[in-house]
This record gives sequence, structure tokens and C-alpha cells, in this order.
Amino acid sequence: MAVINFKVARQKLMQAAVLNKIDRENLALDTDLIRRSLQTVREHVSRSPYFTEMLDRWEQIVRDNDIEAFRRIVAADDETGNEMRNLSPLGVLLTEDERLQVIDELRALVRP
Repeated sequence: MAVINFKVARQKLMQAAVLNKIDRENLALDTDLIRRSLQTVREHVSRSPYFTEMLDRWEQIVRDNDIEAFRRIVAADDETGNEMRNLSPLGVLLTEDERLQVIDELRALVRP
């Protein structure tokens, strides 16, 4: 039986839900809401070069409205993908109900 890392699975499902909403509603990334979210993330994480570089990548993705780069992050199955999803400023696009729906999906995945 495979072991599921709950945090990784939650973030992957959450960011996939964000991507689905962006695709479904044709949402832009370069918005005030997302830029404020990115600034908040930047204020709350370590200033180490590792995290700063990832946040700089997010800033460029947002500025360039690069949905394809976000799509690659959602699909990535490596440590960098995990960290980029953890630092994503895009979760603000989901409503509380949409977030709860993702949590319900995750519970269904881990239920025996």
C-alpha cells in the first residue's frame, strides 16, 4: 500500500482546483488580488535564497500571466513542484466552498 503525504496531496488537489477554475472561468493571474497574496506569502516565508528564488518565479508567472507554467507546477511530481505549490499565491481564487470540496476529495482518497 502506498503512503500518501497528506500535505503534498492536499496542495496538489488544491492547486489543480485553482487551475480548473482558471481554465473554466478564463481567469487572469496578473490581478491585484493575486499580487497582494504573493506579497503576503513573501512576508511570511524565510528569506533564504531557495524560497526567494521560488517566489521570484511566482512573481514572473503572475506578471506574465503564464498559465502553462502554472500547469507544469500543478503536474510536477518532484520536490520543486511540491514547494512551488506550497508557496502558490493562487489559492485566493478559490471560495471557501471550493476549498472544502477539495478537502472532501482528499478525505475520499485516504479513506480505507
